[in-house]
Amino acid sequence: MNDDLSGCLRKLMRERRISQTALSRATGVPQPTINRILNGVTLYPHHDSIVHLATFFHVTPDSMYGSPSDEASLDELCEKIRCLSSAERSILLVKIANNSLTKILHNFFPYDANYMI
Repeated sequence: MNDDLSGCLRKLMRERRISQTALSRATGVPQPTINRILNGVTLYPHHDSIVHLATFFHVTPDSMYGSPSDEASLDELCEKIRCLSSAERSILLVKIANNSLTKILHNFFPYDANYMI
């Protein structure tokens, strides 16, 4: 997965013909962070850094990681969650809870919501 991130970033930078320094100035992501991502030293960069980079390149943050692998381990997922800010973790937990509640309600009330009054 990390090779996907560094490879994707490298490709996007090559396509835009932008240096690490210029990308840092344009995104606010420190140049050493960009360098560590490119070299695979930073395995799980902060979500904010990925968002800034993705926004600059007009891609989604998820697309920066390449296609998801069926072999992604629970440890990798836990590490990603650990790297989120407290606010981002709270949002994630609310989304998970809402999704679970929606599935439960759908099992009890399997009608089309368009027919509700």
